[in-house]
Amino acid sequence: MTAPPSSSSSPSIGALLGSRVGHLAMAVLVVELLAGMQVYLNQTVLPLLATEMGARNTYGLVTAAAQVPAFLTMPLGGAMLTRWRPARLMTALTVLLVVGAVVGALAPNVGVYILGEILRGLAAGALATATMGVMVAGLPDAWRRLCLAAGSGMWVVAALAGPVYASGVSASWGWRWALVAYLPVLIAARAVMATQIRDLSLDEETGRDEAVPWLPALAMAAGVALIGALRASNPWFWPGVAVGTALVLWSCSRVLPAGTLRLVPGRRAGIATLLWVCAFFLTLDFLVAPSAHDVLGMTPTQTGWALTAGGVGWSVVAIACGARPAREPEAYRRRTTLAAVFFVVGATLMVITVLGRPHWWGLPVGYGVASIGMGLTHLDTMNRIVTDPARPDGITHAQAATAVTIAGAAGGAVLGTASTAFVAPTASGVETDRLWPTLILLAVGLLRTPLLARRAARAGGWPHAPAGSTIAPMWILRMR
Repeated sequence: MTAPPSSSSSPSIGALLGSRVGHLAMAVLVVELLAGMQVYLNQTVLPLLATEMGARNTYGLVTAAAQVPAFLTMPLGGAMLTRWRPARLMTALTVLLVVGAVVGALAPNVGVYILGEILRGLAAGALATATMGVMVAGLPDAWRRLCLAAGSGMWVVAALAGPVYASGVSASWGWRWALVAYLPVLIAARAVMATQIRDLSLDEETGRDEAVPWLPALAMAAGVALIGALRASNPWFWPGVAVGTALVLWSCSRVLPAGTLRLVPGRRAGIATLLWVCAFFLTLDFLVAPSAHDVLGMTPTQTGWALTAGGVGWSVVAIACGARPAREPEAYRRRTTLAAVFFVVGATLMVITVLGRPHWWGLPVGYGVASIGMGLTHLDTMNRIVTDPARPDGITHAQAATAVTIAGAAGGAVLGTASTAFVAPTASGVETDRLWPTLILLAVGLLRTPLLARRAARAGGWPHAPAGSTIAPMWILRMR
């Protein structure tokens, strides 16, 4: 692997402002912030454009238009990184993303807007993998842990800034401007990244003859699309979910490092752990807003508090874990075991709230408690995957980047989509009798996370961080 000139200095204000590694880290965090804001932008703009274009019955189609193409290109990102220089790849994908956003902003009808979303989704899926690959291969260990921890903090900022940006620009200039006004900042951040990684190359790790996983990519996109297309009232719902899940799992078996789904101890079990915990926790996340509105009758402000509680709980704990990462298998096992306690307590509070409804604040409190468990698990598991072990295990940087990206998204897309459809089978919305058993099943699933984590921590070759690489908590907080 050819890497760009890097700074050997540990993270500091001076290194952040005066080194190529620091500039790359800042650009990565800005991109992460904008990615988070994009989520809230889409939620705000969708009803506005649907009203203007007379297309309120196309919510599902518009949502799928960006999601399905992203899952098509996400598994291809690793292969792209080994065939093109990351700087050129990122530039080309950024151009495609910008074109998609502009097409959507200029769309005269919903069909053209969907075309823009397809273009944007194709770029976003590959960019997610490419950005992770750049972080894994282009940043030293201490800087990489900093970015992963501070990236969690960026989502807290996004949760606060995203709705303000989307609603403010839409109210002042219109929703079309909201789709493109942020693009200069994104282009600038991507340009900085491309400049700092112009000498980075990952093709020497694997060779250019490695097969491109076209069929697994198509299978993953088809599986997600199939699950998203069916309603719970449809008699083909459960067969469709089974087929869609099978397609995604087959794709994962082909794209992820061999042995991942068999829980081979080490980083492969770490990837499986990340896939598992993201699937169950993100599904829990998906159910918060519908539960708040349909079951508890919470106001938008109260629902916002619930979502914010989860983001803050996850991010603050993740920042603390980034400052003091689990450097030994036993420390990692202790954290994931403690996380299981928070998962179960939080989910239990949510179940009690939707059943008894004594106070609406039980939902944000429960979700916030469960999110602490995610903060204790997510970042250390990611560090386990993207950090080279003491003994080589055959996983390249490109494979690690692809694995982290897919594991963080695929499970949530499958289980989250299916669960959301199941608890809301009709136009009347979420049904309590379906919601509370689903929450219990999610809690049981999260309770099993430490069992998978034990296999991730069991094998030899646990990555030992170099001395002096500990990141001070104040530094991470200042990064926010």
